[in-house]
Amino acid sequence: MAITHFTPQLISRGNGRSAVLSAAYRHCAKMSHEAEARTVDYSNKKNLAHEEFLLPPDAPKWARDMIADLSVAGAAEAFWNAVEAFEKRSDAQLAKEFIIALPVELSRDQNIALVRQFAFEQVLARGQVADWVFHDDPGNPHIHLMTTLRPLTEDGFGSKKVAVLGPDGQPVRLKTGKIQYKLWSGEKPEFLEQRQRWLDLQNHHLALAGLEIRVDGRSYAERGIDIEPTTHIGVAAKTLQRKADTKASAIDLERLALHEAQRQKNAARIKDRPELVLDILTSEKSVFDQRDIAKVLHRYIDDPESFQRLLARIVESPDCLKLADETIDFATGARVPARLTTRAMIRLEAEMVSRADWLSGKSGFEVRAKVLEAVFGRHERLSDEQRTAIEYVGGAERIATVVGRAGAGKTTMMKAAREAWELAGYKVVGGALAGKAAEGLEKEAGIPSRTLASWELGWQQGRRRLDDKTVFVLDEAGMVSSRQMATFVEAVTRSGAKLILVGDAEQLQPIEAGAAFRAIVERTGYAELETIYRQKEPWMRAASLNLARGRVKEALSSYRANGKLIAKTLKADAIETLIADWNRDYDPEKSTLILAHLRRDVRQLNTMARDKLVERGLIEDGHVFRTEDGERKFAAGDQIVFLKNEGSLGVKNGMIGKVVEAAPGRIVAAIGDGEGVPQVTVDQRFYRNLDHGYATTIHKSQGATVDRVKVLASLSLDRHLTYVAMTRHREEMALYYGSRSFHLAGGFETLLSRKNAKEVTLDYAGGRFYAQALRFANNRGLHLVRVARTLMRDRVQWTIRQKQKLVDLGLRLRTAGARLGLVDRPLHQSPQSTRKAAPMVKGISSFTMSVTDAADEKLQSDPALQKQWDNFSDRIRLVYADPESAFKAMRMEAVVEDPNVARQRLGEIERNAASFGALKGREGLLASRADREDRRVAEVNVPALRKDLERYLDMRKRATARYRLEEEGHRKRTSIDIPSLSPAAARAMEKVQDAIDRNDLPAALGFALADRMVKAELDTFNKAVSERFGERTLLGNAAKDPSGSTFNKVAQGMSPRDREKLSTAWPTMRAGQQLAAHERTQQALQQSEAMRQIQTKSQGLKQ
Repeated sequence: MAITHFTPQLISRGNGRSAVLSAAYRHCAKMSHEAEARTVDYSNKKNLAHEEFLLPPDAPKWARDMIADLSVAGAAEAFWNAVEAFEKRSDAQLAKEFIIALPVELSRDQNIALVRQFAFEQVLARGQVADWVFHDDPGNPHIHLMTTLRPLTEDGFGSKKVAVLGPDGQPVRLKTGKIQYKLWSGEKPEFLEQRQRWLDLQNHHLALAGLEIRVDGRSYAERGIDIEPTTHIGVAAKTLQRKADTKASAIDLERLALHEAQRQKNAARIKDRPELVLDILTSEKSVFDQRDIAKVLHRYIDDPESFQRLLARIVESPDCLKLADETIDFATGARVPARLTTRAMIRLEAEMVSRADWLSGKSGFEVRAKVLEAVFGRHERLSDEQRTAIEYVGGAERIATVVGRAGAGKTTMMKAAREAWELAGYKVVGGALAGKAAEGLEKEAGIPSRTLASWELGWQQGRRRLDDKTVFVLDEAGMVSSRQMATFVEAVTRSGAKLILVGDAEQLQPIEAGAAFRAIVERTGYAELETIYRQKEPWMRAASLNLARGRVKEALSSYRANGKLIAKTLKADAIETLIADWNRDYDPEKSTLILAHLRRDVRQLNTMARDKLVERGLIEDGHVFRTEDGERKFAAGDQIVFLKNEGSLGVKNGMIGKVVEAAPGRIVAAIGDGEGVPQVTVDQRFYRNLDHGYATTIHKSQGATVDRVKVLASLSLDRHLTYVAMTRHREEMALYYGSRSFHLAGGFETLLSRKNAKEVTLDYAGGRFYAQALRFANNRGLHLVRVARTLMRDRVQWTIRQKQKLVDLGLRLRTAGARLGLVDRPLHQSPQSTRKAAPMVKGISSFTMSVTDAADEKLQSDPALQKQWDNFSDRIRLVYADPESAFKAMRMEAVVEDPNVARQRLGEIERNAASFGALKGREGLLASRADREDRRVAEVNVPALRKDLERYLDMRKRATARYRLEEEGHRKRTSIDIPSLSPAAARAMEKVQDAIDRNDLPAALGFALADRMVKAELDTFNKAVSERFGERTLLGNAAKDPSGSTFNKVAQGMSPRDREKLSTAWPTMRAGQQLAAHERTQQALQQSEAMRQIQTKSQGLKQ
């Protein structure tokens, strides 16, 4: 899972280390160490997924020339040899290395994009070299990032230390008069800043991938959770562990022992106080369900019985409150589990909103009309919408919220508002969750700002207090969790200050629990900046506004009505049609762009688009240019995209350009439209991060505006990506998709409307459980149930302790009796005689999801069942005036669970359908013809409604039984232990593997057959492997290494520790299956030969 491991270390000669040898090991390469005149070769080392060697934008010419035309490993070799040649001291520090764990939830390409952004923003921007490699070890993806300790100068390397400069730009001097110095490569504050930025970027990329997982740099203690953090087990320790497991020996690995001890200690704490799981869970979510509890509990508890017992205790705990019963979703028919929260969370969010309501009713901060007129006079270009927002935040209320869309002028509005407050005599300060956002608020709006964490720390230390003359502006409020928002609302309330919340409803979700901004906005009102100026057609602007407000289906309907949604059966056909339409509409005088979410689609679209232009003679075949992704051909007229910021060229990531001149390895490109636009010369020796720009990813297009856009939709889109993709154009936009894949995945509009939004307990304020839960949470006295549970727990623990004492006493008496000859032999036996060997690969015995929940997940993606549900939901819309209310009145959650309720409900629908709600249409003299027709249609469809529901229930029952049977079979197979091999069998398997590597399967079979006991053991081993994983699963090329798709499929559901064991056992299990397959082949051949001889003999007798 995503973790916060971010460890620096120095590579120093004083510790016997070398920068060149370290680089060779990390790059899995062969390198020459010039200082020692020797060569090392690590090219056989596996798991190198990616490597890059990057110079800062202002790198001197000697450095660029040194690595020109070299491979990544070659560049690293040349550079670190130069560093070692420069450093003369025997104890010289040569480089700083960061070892950073990557989130396993992201794909390889997504992790590479994450590291690239970090390297650019936090290493290259500081003038340092970034030499990084990505090792994709099973269960432990990580990078090694080597950076420089000296700046690069025109004639070599600069000093490691630089003078500390004061506010006047002059060196700071100590009391002794000496100049104060600091390390150029950074000290602890810089390290903490880099670490925090890494966490911010990790959360950003997790959100872009549509994942709700977030990392939090704070310790459990800082979050008030009584759990010890476990030690990160790196690749070196895991290698030693694998060796220890293989040799069946107890190698003392201190970090592994510490890790296991911490895990056991946390498990003991959770067993003693299971409510700790709720503390961990509510640091991420305000509202959750039982499956979420199971996932967190599974991190710490492996034993199936303990897991189930603790899960029941947590759900039944007085701290766990129900907000809503289990329901059936009207749109999909999926089962929605009961929604839960905690006493602390429901009370915190209720108090937060109560304080916000109180602030909205208090006055004292009104900015007079004359002041506003003066500010508007200085900012004549403010829109009416911006002026209205300024008047709103300048009102007397002590809280005001602004919801602004991207590019709608929030910063301009806040700058003018700040001037108005200051003219009225108020002090304006600001804060934001991320340091970059706080810096932007200060630079662009002129509001002195800090991070929210900095404000909280200052208040704890009694500094930077707010008062009744302070206006506090909280930017990016949509990313702030409920706990942190509650802190700031309380601080403003107590100090008498005014709070301004500014956010975009469509931005990233909070890292921690809750959606506080949305909860406050819905209850106190807001000003909105939503006018879209980009599109020319009124209906397009209206559609863009619908997209901004999350009404994706309405926006898609507008484009469909205007013929701009083009569906083809297959995605490949959609791509062909898109390119054909793009080629037909192509006009060199107009700016155009093709957008897709997946990089492989972008690559294909670029190739096809350019081929069309070459066929038409609009551009030439071009000259070869070596990019980071391989060779490309560029010619005058080609559209290109820059993929990396480069200050010396003045280009930024995602910027579009047009090639003006092209030659081998060199191009001149114009940036922007019209005459007199800047031109840049790009040489492949110094900048290779560019590609054809006819198509690009949706992420790269953010902020771009072009005349015409073609969009290729894929299953990975959600409402946020759809919003960006469909709002880049001025004149025209068309969207293409393969209808079959979308239909099988749940529907085109449904997928494009997905939102990864967090909940707050206040979302359930209207439900029948909320008031009861809130009353219970606000009762601060002792609860009889809790007292009873505590007494019972203490009694059970006492009984367990006494039982152990009695067992120990019995053993001692038995041993003493044996010595006196009163019993035949002592009961106690040597541990060596009773200890059972640990399995090579342990079976999976506990699961985060019950069989019922697993079957329900499969039900949700069953296309036949979904189609039948659609038939039922379409029919209910024909029958009832308010179909959703009628649906709720039917209480479908009970219908699908209880056959008796189902029979009763079907009869009620047939006899008295109106008992669930008013039928559609009207009857009587005053009814119109349309109303009477609607009523006739409704009554005609009542029997069909009953039949559709009956058919759906029957299909669901049969599908549920099938999926439960499949899941139980799957769990039975995955619970099988793969036994360890005896020393003799292990030696035989080593010989078998060597023979297989030599492609000598007959010899391999001979080794296995040499000893009957060993052969029987290997047969048992192979039988267990086949029963668990399948008879031929490990035979294909995809199963050659424990890192491919086969391994990932087989390892699904395993803990990281068990994945490591599986990875270690993989070669042995694969060799076993190869051996068994060869033996089956030989037996089949022998049987065939025996049959042939029998037939020959019988024919001879006949003659």
